[in-house]
Amino acid sequence: MIRDQGSGSAASGPAGAGQPEGEVFDLGYRHYDGPRGGRGTAFVAVYADGLRMVTGLGRGTAAKIMPLIFALLAMGPALFIVFLAGVITSFGGDPDDIELPQHHEYYVFTFVVMLLFAATVAPGLLSPDRRNSVIALYTVRPLTSIDYALARWLAFFTFALAFALIPQALLYASFMLSDDSPGGYVKDNLRDLPAIIGVGLILAAFMTAVAMAAAALTTRRAFATAGVIAFIFITAAVGGFGQDILTSEEDRIEYRRIHGPRQGDETQAPDGDAAHFIHLLILPETLGRFSEWLFDRRDTFPISPWYNAATIAAVIGGSFGVLGFRYRRMEA
Repeated sequence: MIRDQGSGSAASGPAGAGQPEGEVFDLGYRHYDGPRGGRGTAFVAVYADGLRMVTGLGRGTAAKIMPLIFALLAMGPALFIVFLAGVITSFGGDPDDIELPQHHEYYVFTFVVMLLFAATVAPGLLSPDRRNSVIALYTVRPLTSIDYALARWLAFFTFALAFALIPQALLYASFMLSDDSPGGYVKDNLRDLPAIIGVGLILAAFMTAVAMAAAALTTRRAFATAGVIAFIFITAAVGGFGQDILTSEEDRIEYRRIHGPRQGDETQAPDGDAAHFIHLLILPETLGRFSEWLFDRRDTFPISPWYNAATIAAVIGGSFGVLGFRYRRMEA
């Protein structure tokens, strides 16, 4: 028997022996009367969901602990420096008597922490959705696959930028408050503020771009994690090996003559030599030297710092290209 719940009428038909009977209920159709958002609303929703994924909200305990561990690694030394400077000042000492890491030196340490953070956490924003083939659910109009990828990219970039800037802000506050004249310290070191922000933006964009590009190439988080680390180490190996080949014995002798015997075993070349250009492939040092340049430490550049900037821009742009190509193909 088929029953129409909406009209209250019932219709019956001949049923053969052993045939099952069923009921169909007409509950009616109700129009959606809630708020309607467009492409921007969908983009923000994917971005907010990405933030939740990075922090591990709605997931297991391990997913929640992971970002906390990296946050502690990134900010722990800065907090210790703040504590140490406060203790020294409170006992009448001078924090300048202790050689504390400067902003560009702390960024070298931050690079390692952010590399591990990006390699282990960032792939989780893309790889599982691709593995489970649910991208089509996100990209129902008006959201496009590029919108989805960009929203995820910005979600991780937000945390990467926080990991870069918050420890630097703590360092700056520590140096300022421990100075005899906090206002004078700010005036004398005013140029450090745009340098801190600039290096933080570049470092966060670099890590985010490389990690998300690796995640776009595979559906397995482990493969993406290995790909990020392999990219950094392989390019560094190529740069170091190439520099060693391109540096002649005459270059080494000249370097020892200028810099002394302590640096005698280092592979170096005259200014502008090809060895310095292939050395740019050692990306941690390329980022580090560019950071020094922004902090007005330009005596460490054997070639123009704009080559460092161009190398970093090429990596970020190339990673964006890989991400866009992979997700543009999903719309075809």
